[in-house]
Amino acid sequence: MNRAGDILTTIGSFLLALVLAIAIWTNASQAQDPVQTRFLEVPLEFVGLPSGAVMVDADPRQQVQIRLEGPDSVLQALTPEDFAATADLSDVPSGETVSVEIVVTGSRPGATISFITPEAIDVLLEQQVTRDVPVELDLRGAVARGHNQGEPLLDPPTIRVSGPESLVSELDFALVTVFLNSTAETLVETSQPIFYDRSGRVASVTGLTLSRDEVTVTVPVEEAAGFADKLVTVVWTGEPAPGYRLLSVTANPPSVLVEGRPALVNLLSSVRTEPIDINGLTQTWEQAAVLDLAEGVTVDPEQIVTVTIEIEPILTTSTFIRVPERRGLRSGFMATVEPAQVRVVIFGPLPVLDTLAESDVRVILDLFGLGAGTYSIEPDVIVPDRGIEIRSIQPSAVSVTIAPEEARATATPTGGAVTTAAAVGLATPTRQAISRPAFCTQSAGALDAALPSICLRRQESQ
Repeated sequence: MNRAGDILTTIGSFLLALVLAIAIWTNASQAQDPVQTRFLEVPLEFVGLPSGAVMVDADPRQQVQIRLEGPDSVLQALTPEDFAATADLSDVPSGETVSVEIVVTGSRPGATISFITPEAIDVLLEQQVTRDVPVELDLRGAVARGHNQGEPLLDPPTIRVSGPESLVSELDFALVTVFLNSTAETLVETSQPIFYDRSGRVASVTGLTLSRDEVTVTVPVEEAAGFADKLVTVVWTGEPAPGYRLLSVTANPPSVLVEGRPALVNLLSSVRTEPIDINGLTQTWEQAAVLDLAEGVTVDPEQIVTVTIEIEPILTTSTFIRVPERRGLRSGFMATVEPAQVRVVIFGPLPVLDTLAESDVRVILDLFGLGAGTYSIEPDVIVPDRGIEIRSIQPSAVSVTIAPEEARATATPTGGAVTTAAAVGLATPTRQAISRPAFCTQSAGALDAALPSICLRRQESQ
């Protein structure tokens, strides 16, 4: 008896120790890996859709939120791909909105789903139908005068639409609008149609499947018998003024619509204007043209042809050889310039260059504030402000030696020009025309013996 009691006591002590050990282990485990709560979003999948049925107003991106409870290490390893949220549509009747329960299952153990939202979803199923919706054309405007419009062609004439019966059955037609703005040739235009319901209102085709989302419209346009578009040929006589050239002759519009007996109209290759006199023109000219039409051929009186005669001056170059003028030379000093002449090439309209006087092109040396010594000075060239461009100055700099007048007797240069302040302005060159395109000028004044002839050459460029 005592032995049996000892055994029971031993067993009881063992069980108590085991329970205590399990409790201690559980507490220790929870301390290291506590139970936590985590939320995940799982995409909803619809299954069991009956054959021939389609969902109406269903959001394909519907999400289901679930709350999970379990050890933190397990929860952190879970992803939305470890769960499946489904709604079974196999028992949903057609044409009736039904609430379907959402079921969420997990593929990994260790976590408990304690909450699901939403728990159900409202579903409306309808039969899927397919229907050909006719395409209609709204043609606005008219073709050009003297042209005929053929029968428009629509491609495709109908658009196949598939989707829920309630949406497809409401569609009445698809409308394409094309504008004819005095079109003179066959028009081909592709545009997106607008669908209308049976009440005449614009209908949405969102959620529907269309066989084509664009329609190509072809509107044949051809010239009517006795009408034709003919190019305008401008006839002119004479020549622009000397020094100017004819740049272009244009007609606006470049063609006109003529009317007459088909035989006469077909013979015309173009419509000529009466001659326009351009003799002596010096600038661009614009005027209304008078058309020279054969008998029996007419033009719409509202069609006014304007002719533009574009005239521009001939551009050319001229070369001038000049003795530089000294400015600012101190009293009692003389200046020696080497070389004694400067070559200037200018570019501009021929009529302007032809009217230049010798005094219009001047070369100036600025000697203000300079004392005795030798200097390299860049000449300043002065030309009239009449569209003239200075192309080159040779040399670009001259050597100027300034010395007191007392040194004149012992410092006469060879090949140079000596000038005192009193002598400035005595040798003003003049030009005497000899022949075109070459000109030559002989210097005059007190320095005739020291200054060479001044020659000018011109090369005309178009």
